[in-house]
Amino acid sequence: MENFEELYTLETECFGGSWTREMLRSELENPLTVLVCECLDERIAAFAFGRVVVDEAELFQIGTLPEYRGRGLAKSLLERLHGEMRNRGAAVCFLEVRSCNNAAIALYEKSGYERISMRRNYYPDDDAVVMRKFLV
Repeated sequence: MENFEELYTLETECFGGSWTREMLRSELENPLTVLVCECLDERIAAFAFGRVVVDEAELFQIGTLPEYRGRGLAKSLLERLHGEMRNRGAAVCFLEVRSCNNAAIALYEKSGYERISMRRNYYPDDDAVVMRKFLV
């Protein structure tokens, strides 16, 4: 990927480097991975990626640089990502989100996700809400 360093910088800024450089590069090179980006001002302003395995997808991350938040980029990227996942045969998409991330949970619920379970202590400092959206 030609913009890998820019994407890695964005991931680090949005998520504090939850993915190492090697993990992110390996994931993006995986043929099952789906990545969508939004470029503004000649740079990647937002991204979303996940993976499709047979008929199930998982959203790994969606992030927007702080200066571009509030413009609807995340909603738009989520719709594009879902479309790409459907094109690859996914019928359902799952995700985990920090239980304290109310903004993300609201975005996902507005996009048709439903809460299906909770994973206690999934993160070092928080639980995870497991969510699901049917794509068909």
